[in-house]
Amino acid sequence: MANIFSPQEILGIAVKVEENGERLYGNLENKSKDIALQEMWRYLKEQEDVHRRTFQEMLENVGDYIVYEFSPGEYGAYLKAISAEYIFTQELIEQKANEGFSSDLAAVDFGIYVEKESILTYSALKDYVLSEKQAVLDKVIDEERRHLVRLVLLKDKDRKSTRLNSSHTDISRMPSSA
Repeated sequence: MANIFSPQEILGIAVKVEENGERLYGNLENKSKDIALQEMWRYLKEQEDVHRRTFQEMLENVGDYIVYEFSPGEYGAYLKAISAEYIFTQELIEQKANEGFSSDLAAVDFGIYVEKESILTYSALKDYVLSEKQAVLDKVIDEERRHLVRLVLLKDKDRKSTRLNSSHTDISRMPSSA
C-alpha cells in the first residue's frame, strides 16, 4: 500500500529536495568545464537555497499556511500519488549528486526532469495552502517554470552542437537513466 503524506510532510520533503538540489547543482557547477553551464548550475544552486528557505519558513509556521479542513477523496488520492513520486525524486537527486552523470546532456536532462516534478508537486500542494498565502508558493512555482525554460532552451540551443553531447565534466560516468 502506498504511503499517505500530509501537506506538512510534503513541505518537509520539499525542504529536503531543495537541499539535495542545491548540492547537486553545486557539484555540477564545480565539475563543469563549460562557462555557460557553470553559470546555469550556479544560478540554479542559488535558487534552490531560496526555495529551501521558503519551504522551511512554511514548515516552521505551518498553521499560517496550511488548510487542515480539506475534504478527502479524489484530490487526496492525486496528492498521494504525486507525493510518492516526489519522494522517489528526492532520493534520485541525492543519488545523482553522489554519483554524477555521464555527460552534460544527461545532467541537463535530469535538471529538466527535477524541475517538472517540482512544478507538479508544488502545484498539487497549492490547494492545501491558505488562499492569502498562495502567492508564496506561486512565486516558487513560477521560478521553477523559469528554471525549466532555461534548461530546455539551453538544451535546444546546443542540440546541434557537441557541447552538451560530449562529456565536459569530470563527474563520474554513469548511465543517464533518470
